[in-house]
Amino acid sequence: GEYHLVVHMWFRNKDGKYLIQQRNKLTDRIPHQWFCTGGAAVSGDTSLEAAMRETKEELGISLHPSKFKHISRYFMDQPDTNYISDVYLIEEDILIKDLILDTVEVRDVAYKTIEEVKEMIKQKQFWNLERQETRQGYLSTLEKS
Repeated sequence: GEYHLVVHMWFRNKDGKYLIQQRNKLTDRIPHQWFCTGGAAVSGDTSLEAAMRETKEELGISLHPSKFKHISRYFMDQPDTNYISDVYLIEEDILIKDLILDTVEVRDVAYKTIEEVKEMIKQKQFWNLERQETRQGYLSTLEKS
């Protein structure tokens, strides 16, 4: 019955493409799956602090707190875990060559359109957001923000 807090950070560039990352953990539900930057809050973290920490840890970049626009919160009940997802949009032209990836967490990064992400979901290459999209408009909310 308890929930833990996770954060999702979607980086959108001036071309309307999103920076996504391929996870490098074999323990993930879908090994080497793609998703946005994200992670779990640790005890004492605010949502924003967790977002900023995960961005620094996984991508090697530090951004001012004002760059993180909180766009939605989702409550998810799953058989194995319950969590609250805070979703952030960061509109910033981040060059892939400037990233310092945490290779334990991140295998690769790329920029993709929402349509390409949706196709990756169908092909089971991307974290499954179908439930969140169907019930709560996850990607639709992101696109409109």
